[in-house]
Amino acid sequence: MEFNEEIKRHPMWMKIQAFIEKRGMMIDEVQGLLYIVSMMAGFLISRFIKEKANLPVIHPEEIKDDESRMEKLGRILDYECRQRHIEFQDVLSELVFPMAENNAIIDPILQKIYGMLDSLVISDNFREGVEKEIENTDFWGDSLTHYAERKEDYFEGVKELFLFTLATARPSVAKDLETTNHDKELEEIRKKYGIEPDDFLKLRRRAIEFFKIAFATYLEIVFRPLRKEVDEKF
Repeated sequence: MEFNEEIKRHPMWMKIQAFIEKRGMMIDEVQGLLYIVSMMAGFLISRFIKEKANLPVIHPEEIKDDESRMEKLGRILDYECRQRHIEFQDVLSELVFPMAENNAIIDPILQKIYGMLDSLVISDNFREGVEKEIENTDFWGDSLTHYAERKEDYFEGVKELFLFTLATARPSVAKDLETTNHDKELEEIRKKYGIEPDDFLKLRRRAIEFFKIAFATYLEIVFRPLRKEVDEKF
């Protein structure tokens, strides 16, 4: 009974209901199948966000591990389909893929990550991370000319640019963060901290990269329970 009530609150309930009724089945008969469908959609959503936001790979081994998890879920879903005489491809095209593209499912995930990023930028961890990496010339390939004598201005500048990047990304996860129509706002930030144009361009590149790394890290954290669930149950 609890599952029946919960599934009716799902953003895709109408499509799920139509799928079930079309095959003359009851909701209780496909509970296990829908469980696997939801898991597969979760991995596809994670991949979709990562690709659309052009995020860096934090843990390369997770790519292969996620592929293995998806293959495992695919085999289980195939079994569930055969047990119920349902076409595997029908489940993918009518349930899995639409669920993975459903904005009502994706948006709350993004909002959760944006909330985590909001909290990060005011934390000590943010300052520690910035101060540790902002002049990592091996990573950036360049150096900030006046950073040594103006560390606080540069930190506040990169902090504000991080928040600017976050605000720019919120409307669309697929937005190219390198391009913007907000030149006036960026110039105001530059003047506010008195940073030379050349250094400001370098600082903005750092802020965007810090944002992407943090975004990718939190994306992994949000989907960690799903990975753990697959590993432990299957």
